[in-house]
Amino acid sequence: MGAKVVATSVDPLVRLRRFRDTYSLGFPLVGDKDRKIGESYGTLKGGPSSSDERDTVVLGKDGTVLLAYQRVAAKGHAAQVLADVKKLRQEGLL
Repeated sequence: MGAKVVATSVDPLVRLRRFRDTYSLGFPLVGDKDRKIGESYGTLKGGPSSSDERDTVVLGKDGTVLLAYQRVAAKGHAAQVLADVKKLRQEGLL
């Protein structure tokens, strides 16, 4: 569909690997322990000790943020992102 999924989290890499393996995820998980990615995209919600930093960002081909979801819950989230990405594609943004 012209979109690539990459997940980021401030969780330790060991926890990310376990999560990836438990759910057989087909996309990369990137550690953001230093919080630089979250700062760049403006998705950080908590302070330096917060571990509740699971967000989804959909980028355009030029790297601009087209969609951003904060406080992501697993249930139903993938379906919502897919529907929104399909809409972006229909609008010619992807």
